[in-house]
Amino acid sequence: MQSAQAPATIGQDISQFRAEAGVTQSQLAAKAGVDQSRISRIEKGEASGSAELSRVIEALEALGSKGASEYRRFLDKSWEHVERPEFTNPQRHILELAEEQLKQIAAFLDQEERPWPLKRQLERQRAAIHASAVYLGKTTHQIAFIGEVGVGKSTAISFLYGLLDPSSSTADLRDRVVLETGGGHTTLCEVNIRRGPGYGIVVQAQSDEEMRNLVSDFCAATWLRRVAADGQRNDSVNVSEEVQRALRNMSGLTVKRERDAQGRTTSRDQAAELAAQCATEEEFRARVIERMDLERRTRREIWIEDAGAKTAMQQLRKLFRDINNGRVGDVPMPASIDLLIPGFGSELAGITLSVVDTKGLDEIVVRADLDARLKDARTHVVLCSTFNQAPSTSVQLLLDHLRNAHGVRVDAGKVSVLALPRDDEALAVKTDDGEPPIDDEDGYQLKRDQILRTLASGDGALNGVPIFFFNAKKDDAAKVRQQLIEQIVQLRKSYEDRLLDECAAADEVVRNHETQAFTAAVQAVADRLSHFLGAHAPLPPRVRQPAQELIETMAGIRYASTVWAMTRRKGEYYNFSVSHQVGAGGAKDALLRSKTWFEKLQGVLDTLKQDGDLTLAQKTIQQVETSAAGWRRAFAEAARTATVEVYRGPLEADAALWSKCAAQWGAGPGFKVRVERLIREWFDAQTELHQKLEGVMERLWEETVVRPLERLSDETAGELPEYNQSSNVVPFTRPVSA
Repeated sequence: MQSAQAPATIGQDISQFRAEAGVTQSQLAAKAGVDQSRISRIEKGEASGSAELSRVIEALEALGSKGASEYRRFLDKSWEHVERPEFTNPQRHILELAEEQLKQIAAFLDQEERPWPLKRQLERQRAAIHASAVYLGKTTHQIAFIGEVGVGKSTAISFLYGLLDPSSSTADLRDRVVLETGGGHTTLCEVNIRRGPGYGIVVQAQSDEEMRNLVSDFCAATWLRRVAADGQRNDSVNVSEEVQRALRNMSGLTVKRERDAQGRTTSRDQAAELAAQCATEEEFRARVIERMDLERRTRREIWIEDAGAKTAMQQLRKLFRDINNGRVGDVPMPASIDLLIPGFGSELAGITLSVVDTKGLDEIVVRADLDARLKDARTHVVLCSTFNQAPSTSVQLLLDHLRNAHGVRVDAGKVSVLALPRDDEALAVKTDDGEPPIDDEDGYQLKRDQILRTLASGDGALNGVPIFFFNAKKDDAAKVRQQLIEQIVQLRKSYEDRLLDECAAADEVVRNHETQAFTAAVQAVADRLSHFLGAHAPLPPRVRQPAQELIETMAGIRYASTVWAMTRRKGEYYNFSVSHQVGAGGAKDALLRSKTWFEKLQGVLDTLKQDGDLTLAQKTIQQVETSAAGWRRAFAEAARTATVEVYRGPLEADAALWSKCAAQWGAGPGFKVRVERLIREWFDAQTELHQKLEGVMERLWEETVVRPLERLSDETAGELPEYNQSSNVVPFTRPVSA
């Protein structure tokens, strides 16, 4: 074994083998003929020579370690095409197969005399195998919970993952959980629960620019209430409750509740009182910022020292609440909070899991932060609903978005629906003939049937979504937690199956390359694909304007505050990003306009599969079918990025647009409608940008769809761009909007 080949985890692996064999460091050192201090250093991850490591592993074998022999073979294996995985990776043997298959493909492609159709197939298979191997080689995954405010998401996460204060025995669930819960608008930002070396909290701070924007919004809203005119009564603005609460605590400008002599409660808004003392809004804002003492807020990490698990959870609960509400004087306003817990997320062998509690949905369902979770191939998304509303409108919209804007299947481990019953809601479900359920499990089954019927009421594309139930007061958390873990297993299994299919197809090409009938069959498939491409190469026409998604989203916004804040940020508010909505519209249009084209391609492939003369090329046909789905997703994702980049720069630069939008405040009720009209008019006038985007779309269509298919069907086709040989994602640079 070469020392350079030793994996980074070798110290942990040796420690694990030693523990499994039941021997001490002293016993292992004696058997290996090294000093005990060397064993200690090796297990701590300090470098060691290959000869010494070999002696240690031999000693482990002699001492009865069952895994040491296999570990030796693992270390001796060379990895040229796939990055060496961790020994504990559950797909390690699959990755070894991928490495061998890629070696075989490389040797085949080195031979110049190989038939071109076979070489092209192997080039495509090499890229597909490598992409799946890269995915499976990584062992970190997230489970992200998304749900409307007040749905009970944070409570469910706390009980599912043991984030509970063991000192609290109250019946009120909110008094027991580490994550702060309430009636909604409680969680300030995204919360990540992950494994750490100890109990603690790490804060990712808001950027200086975003912090200035939040303070400015808060001050502007307070000032507007101070000078409000009669015509503004039906439109009021403010920052979100959770942000406002944190800003008030950070500045000491809270609302004081006091009782008078008669016992009546009165409220004093200290922010409004401070505003009344100021001559201008700018003076008010300066005094608020001064009170927050932002320069002192530099602490990003807080660790709980010398505490057992029970005491640590109690302290973690209080600390999280203080940070979430802006009550820690030297901690900045968080953009996200990481809860670190020793051993967290280790239930799935070889996989490191973290859990994400997203900021609750209010009115914008497809927010940019949530879309990032939907796009992330390593994240399983749990869409949460109350039991009676499941599947809620927001859940259905997100499932539709996952399918229509990302082209992602909903039955392969990517997403699930979690209904959260309270009290005896499950027993209130009725059968079609009006009979009540026997017990909660029977009620869950009846509700599952109702949910499935709702999801299947469209075109049926949402069939297969896993549906789970969890009542924090009654249900077995371990059972539901395992159900969610199985979705991660399913997610990885989909990549494993894809890799194995590609390996089998590549192996068939290599084994049968000298068989004339096989080569002829692959050539015939290439000819048919070439004929199809010759007749259908151009990009199909646009189905809907990218701005349509933005306009539809704006029409559904209930609160003027959201639109008001967006206009103050030139369209880029964290809760409502104009460019993100336009990008989603571009992706949807890409999927819609390419739908018929890919259906026609599928028709050709179906015909080829039924051709008895092409039996030998069945795996080739099936893999082209799989690639086609990837090309379509790649086109949609490239279209999303292109649409954002074409419009974002001009939108941000058009100060007149945003000044005009902001000026609509104060003109009486209907602020939101007037801003919507102005933005629609702006997009209607952007003929040049629309043409620029269409030119970019034509190039992306060529790069993501036409050229990969051309490469498989035409001997004279040129090389694919490097990015397209190993990925379905097209890089897109900012200058397109210049």
